[in-house]
Amino acid sequence: MKQEYREAFEEVYQIINLMPNELRRKIPLKFYKMIEEDRDTNYKITIVEPIEKQVLKYETIIILGLIYRDFLCSPEEKQRLKDKDQKALKEAKEALEKEISEKNKIFNQVESQEDTSNQMMIVVEDNEKWYKKLFSLLKRVFKRK
Repeated sequence: MKQEYREAFEEVYQIINLMPNELRRKIPLKFYKMIEEDRDTNYKITIVEPIEKQVLKYETIIILGLIYRDFLCSPEEKQRLKDKDQKALKEAKEALEKEISEKNKIFNQVESQEDTSNQMMIVVEDNEKWYKKLFSLLKRVFKRK
């Protein structure tokens, strides 16, 4: 496991231990044990209240959000948050598809321009008369000897 996750688990562990017992009991014991076992005990951080003023790792904030959504909030709030997540995911997916589509258009334009330039070069080469080609070939052969 990456070090930043182990440190985030330590921060989460410290925060869970600051929670009132009624909230702490809502977190499944298996989840709590996983955090406890995978945390970096050498990472020293002092969590002070209020937590809003505490500077936390990005990973810690994400994990706390998941804990809140999955274990601590009401069923209505959980559904609202899931809907919000799905909407954000859909918007991100649409934006990514739009970006990919725009890049494909640019790529296809460049590719078609290259095809046109190659065709133009072929046309120029095809306009040269056969006897001129033969004459230049003979010149090259005799110049070498």
